[in-house]
Amino acid sequence: MNITRFSSLEDAWNSLELTLFDHGLFHGDRTWNYPNMVSPFHRLYFIIDGEASLTNQKGRFEFSPGYIYLIPAGSCYSYACSSVIHKFYLHFNLELLPGVDLFGPLKEFRALPCPAGLLDSLLLEAQRESLSGVLHIKSLVWDVIHRFFQETMDETGYLNYFNGFYRQQQVLGYLSTHLSASLRVQDLADALGIPSHLLSRSFRQDTGYGLKEYMEDLLLQKARHLLLHTTMPICQISELLGFSDPLYFSRFFKKQEEMSPREYRKAGFLA
Repeated sequence: MNITRFSSLEDAWNSLELTLFDHGLFHGDRTWNYPNMVSPFHRLYFIIDGEASLTNQKGRFEFSPGYIYLIPAGSCYSYACSSVIHKFYLHFNLELLPGVDLFGPLKEFRALPCPAGLLDSLLLEAQRESLSGVLHIKSLVWDVIHRFFQETMDETGYLNYFNGFYRQQQVLGYLSTHLSASLRVQDLADALGIPSHLLSRSFRQDTGYGLKEYMEDLLLQKARHLLLHTTMPICQISELLGFSDPLYFSRFFKKQEEMSPREYRKAGFLA
């Protein structure tokens, strides 16, 4: 008997974690108007009909019926509808490593033609609300994600981005369980038994991020998620994230997002 195994397959398979936060069939009008939105999750928009657009510093981009749009987490766009918009949407994250998303390097939206019959299949299975339907939906969504990934993976530095983070798995693993506003780079270095200057240097060399900057970005992602996906009071979120008081949390958040946590929560329910 001869068995051929592929050493990286199991590791990558088991580390990929697809999380669905929200989905739905959406009908909107001119009130669908949200300036400068930054989300902690990716948006998949299956455009059915209507006239709506995305705008950022590079210009205005019209949604086209019959296309699927991937709007990556962390990207900043203004969303607007000039008449009506009809779409099916999914909000999701796809972690490859703790705190490292598969589409992390992607900073601009992407669009692909929607294959014939795909949207009908998604809507039919969603209405059935069966385990079989969920499995089918998941397989269809995975295929869409694969198509977007195939389109972007050949970009310069895309795969090097992940290879660098793989080399920092010890740091990522610690941050996944100990991240807090009170955690300092020196604390992290002491816990891992590595001199702080060597830890910071190797992390920047491997990932392109300063370690302090990366820790703050993870903290911001977590804050966005809690604000949008829980009803937890802001003072409780502040405490959970390790801030000394809600005012400090608010200042930290507003510096990054240019709006208060309360304003972000109010504006963030964008389908």
